[in-house]
Amino acid sequence: MEMSMKSSNVHIGTHGVPECSSDSEPLIDQKVETKQTGLGCATFLSKLIFSWVNSLLSFGYSKPLDLEDIPSLVSEDEADMAYKKFVHAWESLVRERTKNNTKSLVLWSIVRTFLKENILIAFYALIRTISVAISPLILYAFVNYSNRTEADLKQGLTIVCFLILNKVLESLSQRHWFFNSRRSGMKMRSALMAAVYQKQLKLSSPARTRHLAGEIVNYIVVDAYRMGEFPWWFHITWTCALQLVLSIVILFGVVGIGALPGLVPLLICGLLNVPSARILQNCQSQFMIAQDERLRSTSEILNSMKIIKLQSWEEKFKNLIELLRHKEFVWLSKAQILKAFGSFLYWLSPTVISVVFLGCAVSKSAPLNAEIIFTILVALRNMAEPVRMIPEALSILIQVKVSFDRLNNLLLDEELNNDDSERNLEQCKVNAMEIQDGNFIWDHKSLSPTLTDVNIEIKWGQKIAVCGPVGAGKSSLLYAILGEIPKI
Repeated sequence: MEMSMKSSNVHIGTHGVPECSSDSEPLIDQKVETKQTGLGCATFLSKLIFSWVNSLLSFGYSKPLDLEDIPSLVSEDEADMAYKKFVHAWESLVRERTKNNTKSLVLWSIVRTFLKENILIAFYALIRTISVAISPLILYAFVNYSNRTEADLKQGLTIVCFLILNKVLESLSQRHWFFNSRRSGMKMRSALMAAVYQKQLKLSSPARTRHLAGEIVNYIVVDAYRMGEFPWWFHITWTCALQLVLSIVILFGVVGIGALPGLVPLLICGLLNVPSARILQNCQSQFMIAQDERLRSTSEILNSMKIIKLQSWEEKFKNLIELLRHKEFVWLSKAQILKAFGSFLYWLSPTVISVVFLGCAVSKSAPLNAEIIFTILVALRNMAEPVRMIPEALSILIQVKVSFDRLNNLLLDEELNNDDSERNLEQCKVNAMEIQDGNFIWDHKSLSPTLTDVNIEIKWGQKIAVCGPVGAGKSSLLYAILGEIPKI
């Protein structure tokens, strides 16, 4: 059997053999039987105080845990379920939007998939933030009550009960916020890892040149991993901002109008952070581009190591990798310097703000008694956490934004066209594979096709041999059979 091709002829020989037996089951399909985690059947009280994990902790204390001792995940936490939900949201968004409006599709797919559980996480974070913010007011009432000459026992017990209740709410809400944000992030990470892997299997040949194996690994190891941290840092950002605003309001209520000078250092820090954040975002983008370029070159060098060794080109390609690593290091250094600048700025600002606020209180705006001093100190301590966390949170969110854009470009890239390999079920009963007058081309911009006038008819149970000189198109023929070369 012959067919004409771009460079020369390829000959296909056939020989009848018995039909192959069915494939054996893969070893990795064998699942270890484990018991269900306590979270799936836990009561409300057990979930509230996390007592459902006590049995596993006590069992792990008694003996080293084996694989069968680890309980399996609940169905909603499994990667397969998270991936299916993400794909459903992704496909609906792709249908709704036009080709010119495809920005942030990954972000909005994540929002649609995990919005409900993150609303609950936001509620926990809000309760915790309010509990922390009102603690100076409770302390003010407590100190004020202790300084009275005539004490009201009922009022004192009310203040103590309210203080205990506030701390219990703060502790429980913080634990549930931390646990559920990490849990939601795990599902986001699993869904995106599966989406990247599935997309890699369906990339067209031109798209594979834009996303090589090293870059695919980078998408999974770096970009998808950052998505796991996204819920935590997103809620950290807005809760820190809210806690900062509430602390400032409390200081205004205690110190009065004299608190205005204390906001000047805070405002200066905020204004300095705007250009720093923009420069940091550019550094992160350029760093990821440089990292992809290094991984792409490393992958190509490893694939061609035999030729490099035969030609003694090791030193040349070593210098090339070192040069690419140097470019990557330059952008990484700039990003770390900007982070250090932000950390220095925001670690210094609480001290300056404290001095200014206490100076205003001493001068004229408020009497300097015990309740005023303690309230100011607690409010300033509550301000210190947001002031120190906000720059780090913004830095992480900038990295997440870069990862969102990279994953968006990958998932929107060109896929293999299933129409290029039409399957006729009736014909398949006679022939295992058949191509009639097939013309295939790798790149549509090319002037001449890769394969022309391909006619193949292979019956069931035949052994096939593809023979031909180097460059004749043997590999292209196999890719054409698999449907990975577009038809003309």
